[in-house]
Amino acid sequence: MRVLRAHAQGESSPDLTMPQFRALAFVGRNEGAMLSDVAAFLGLTPPAASKLVDGLVAARLLIREIGTGDRRRVALKLTAGGRRIYQRAVESAEQYLAEHLAKLQPDVRGEVLRAMQALRSIFDDPPEVRSTATGKKNTND
Repeated sequence: MRVLRAHAQGESSPDLTMPQFRALAFVGRNEGAMLSDVAAFLGLTPPAASKLVDGLVAARLLIREIGTGDRRRVALKLTAGGRRIYQRAVESAEQYLAEHLAKLQPDVRGEVLRAMQALRSIFDDPPEVRSTATGKKNTND
């Protein structure tokens, strides 16, 4: 994951730090996430995550939306520019991975696929692990 993240970040958004890139990608996968979700994902304190998010808001990559029912709930969403960077990162990572996996023999690629499916079955988040913002599965990495 570190290699893929570094490649995708370098290709799609070289001006962002890795924590900024990871925060942007997290919000891209968890639209409407709260600041506390981002902080937990990055392993930061809420004030540190708030400062990081402030930078992404200032760069016009994220927006904060105040909840209609509860003004204390602020959801994070990608702007059009943030969405473009996130999409480029996903596409770049997929292409990078496909190019490298294509170098393997077909039978080895089959083994990798079966191993990944087995790992997914035991490491997939259980249904009770949810994002507090969206009610969707929390897709950390």
